[in-house]
Order: sequence, then structure tokens, then C-alpha cells
Amino acid sequence: MKRLFLALFLSLVGFISAQIQDLATLASGKLVYNTILYDTDNQVYGYIYFFNQGDVDKENTQMEYVLLDKNLNKVANNTFTFKNYNIKINSYFSFCNYLNNNEIALGMRYTTKNKPSIYSFRTIKINEKTVSPEYWYRNGNIEEVPTDYKEYKKIIKEVNNTGFFNTNKKNNGFFVKELYNKKFGTNKFIKFYNTNKELQWEYEYNPNAKSNNFNTISIQHSSENTIYLLQSQNNGRYATEYKIVALNSKNGEKKYEYVFENNNSNYSHSLITKEINNQLVIAGNYSKYNKEKTFDLDKNLGFYTIILDEKGNKIKEKYTQWEDFKGLIDIDEKGRVEKNYRLRPTEFYIFNNGSIAILTEKFKQAKNGIGNFIPIPIINVIVDEATKREQKIDDFVLFLMDTNFNVKNVKTIEKDLTKGYSYNYLFSQYSKNRNEVAFFYQNYLISDKEWVLGVNTINSKGELKEDRIPMTSKEEKYTLSPIPAKEGYILLREYNEKDDKYNQLRLEKLN
Repeated sequence: MKRLFLALFLSLVGFISAQIQDLATLASGKLVYNTILYDTDNQVYGYIYFFNQGDVDKENTQMEYVLLDKNLNKVANNTFTFKNYNIKINSYFSFCNYLNNNEIALGMRYTTKNKPSIYSFRTIKINEKTVSPEYWYRNGNIEEVPTDYKEYKKIIKEVNNTGFFNTNKKNNGFFVKELYNKKFGTNKFIKFYNTNKELQWEYEYNPNAKSNNFNTISIQHSSENTIYLLQSQNNGRYATEYKIVALNSKNGEKKYEYVFENNNSNYSHSLITKEINNQLVIAGNYSKYNKEKTFDLDKNLGFYTIILDEKGNKIKEKYTQWEDFKGLIDIDEKGRVEKNYRLRPTEFYIFNNGSIAILTEKFKQAKNGIGNFIPIPIINVIVDEATKREQKIDDFVLFLMDTNFNVKNVKTIEKDLTKGYSYNYLFSQYSKNRNEVAFFYQNYLISDKEWVLGVNTINSKGELKEDRIPMTSKEEKYTLSPIPAKEGYILLREYNEKDDKYNQLRLEKLN
């Protein structure tokens, strides 16, 4: 432990001059939002921070953005104003994404009492350091948001449908998914606009909506050439059918649709998707079909995968059962391991060669006590305390599947639960052309105020490397927060939650 700590300390010293950034002195004002910016290969491009610098007048607040590249060098900054409408409307950042090699799209959500949310966006030009006006989708068109509150109130009363914005880095533009404001069924289209707000195509998913028969969609996955939607048909109480709809990302034409689940299905599914070599890989867990419920973790039967070719034909389908893993892990047919823990899926990692690694966590659901059913004072409290159960988590369990979805190995990644550690799964990062992934978790030893960063690397061959790196903070009262960074590195943010005068970023190399 001491040797690892010394190695980390020495590595920090080597980075002090070039790879530390002080957020407390980066700009004036209060840091209110920050996010990671990714390029089209989902690699870290940089980081952006927004500082609230106070009200300019009754209806306007000044904000400063600061953009850092992946090496923590300052790239650009500027100020702009946004509407606060005298605090009559609550505003929230909804997204911030890197587009077009020179633009950042910033999304906002506005809410007010008893009214639907309104979504908007603006764009920041990196090289020019300019910020566009704010735009929203209203009654079928993208328009500039009124800057006057009286005008805003007048127009909002005339809105039948609005739109939720979602960026597409692969094709440098925005999806707009229509939402209805007043009249049910006015949300008919998903549309795609370029960054100049020019309509490129639209797909009608809800042509004849009724309260007992309507469709909903979500964007499941997108590649350079194909957009994959999950479209559900609903009867007003529950979904009666789910299907994958593949659209040409250049013109919005339907390539195919694949019925994924309906009332004739045997199972309910969770799902994640990834396109590899023009084929769509679908994976997840499954439980016995229940028309009024989605996948039920309590009745988890195992893992599955389905692969569709570029025309939507099913070329592979395989369902595993828990008995398939009995030679590698002590598990019963209901998916329970020792002490009646179930395995809760944490993440599915799909590699470029088609193999899959599935990270799960031993888990017990919280349980309410039965004291409320006992009408005897004091006794009911004692019984309630004795019968209730807090949520419990234990070790990670990693399932390594080959390209045919046969199990290669099952590995348990132990957590040191005997010393009072608090565990927190953080994130994962792909590397080496998506043939390797590292997932990170953070441990905090409460009694000793010691931080440990867990780094576990898995490759497409099924090989696992485990590392635990002790970390230290400048002061006990400071918090350490790991953040995704460029390949081979981790970004650590160290800050004081009660005092914003100390707020540092440290970029550190991983072994």
C-alpha cells in the first residue's frame, strides 16, 4: 500500500507544471454546470465549465463559459446572457455536446408551475468565441426564443407541441422529438436538423394517435449511416409491442423494422444496442413475459443476445440460463448466489470483435419492516426495526462471453467490505479501437478517510487486470471525484463542498 501511495505521489509531482488546473481561479462567479465533451469516436475532446456571474437586470443573468482541451489547456472562454424572467421560470442545463469540429451545442430545459417543460438550445463557436441566440421548437418549426417575458407568455399559450432536442455527433446536427403541449396526438414526428437549423428529414412515428392507441419512440443508438429507434405501441395502460426501427441517417428513410417484443413473446427484456460491421448487436437480461411490466430483476432468468444484419434479418439469437454458469459460479436456477443475493446488471461491454463482457453486482433490495401491522405501541417499533432491511450490495461478478455468446469465464471482483468501505461504481472507458474497456469504481474507507480508485481493465480476449490505487486529498474536508479523461489517463477533481475557493483538476496517467 505504501509503495503504491509513493508511486502515485511521485506521479503527481511530475504533472504539477502542465496537468493541473485551478477551477477556482478559472473564471469569476459560481460554477453551476460542467460536462465532458466527446468527439465522434467517443473519445474525450475536452471539458467545459459554466460560471454564473449574477443578474445583469431583472430578466437577464450573465454566464461565462470556459473550454479546456483534454490536456487541461484553456482553449476558449466568453460571456453571454440568458433569460431568468425574474425567476418566474426555473431553468436547467439539459445537454452540452461537441459538434462539427468547431461548435458546442448547449441545451436548456425550462419549467414552470402546472406547465409542460420547454426545451431550447444555442450554439457556441469555439474558434470565433461567439454564442448564438436561443432557439426552441414550436408548432413544427425552430424559432428564436422571445427575449421579452410578456411576449414569451403570449406565445407559450399558442403552443400545441414543443420538441425535445438531442444532438447527433456522427452527422453534426439535432434530433427534435415532438412533445404535445395541449392536444393529445400532436406529437407525430422525429426530425433531423443540421447546425444551421435547416430541416434535413423527418420520420412520422405517430400518424393516427388516440388515447388508447398511440406510439412512442426513443433513440436507442446511432452510427454514421443508421439511426436505431425503439418504437413502442401503447393502449393507454401499457405497451403492447416494441420494435427496432432503423432509419437512414442521411435522409430518414426507413431501412427496416424488427418486432422485438409483443403480446406473443415469451419474455420481457432489458436491452442495450451497438452497431458492429453494419450489424446491430442487441443484448440484455430477460424475465418471463408480463404484458403490464417490463423486465423484472426479481425474476431475472439470464442473459441474451440477438444480432440483426443490415436488412433487419435475425442472424443470431441466444438465451443463457443460470444453470449454464454453475461450473464457474455457485448460482441457482433463479439467479441467486450466496446469502440469497441476486445479480443486478451494471453494464454490458460490447467489443468490436462481437464478444461481450457483462458486469453485475451482488444486490439485495431494501425491505420495509412489518411493525405498522402491529397495533401495540413500542412493540411495533421494535418489530419494525427487527424486520426491515436496508439495500445491500456486495462484490462485482463479471461474465465473459465469446463471439458465439458462450461463457468463457466468470470472475468475482471482491470488495473489501470488512473495513467499512463505501463503494461507488463510476464509469467505463473504451480504448484500443473498442477492443478494451476499463471500468472505474471508488472506495472510501470512512474510518481512516482513505480514498481508493479501483481500475479494472477487460479486453476482447477475456483477460482481466485489476488495480487499486490509493489516493489522498489535500485536506480531510475535501472531496475527490474521478472523471473520464483521454486514453490512458484519469482526471481527478478535488474540491471543498462548503467553500468554492478550492477546486482543482489533476490529470494523472494510469499504468
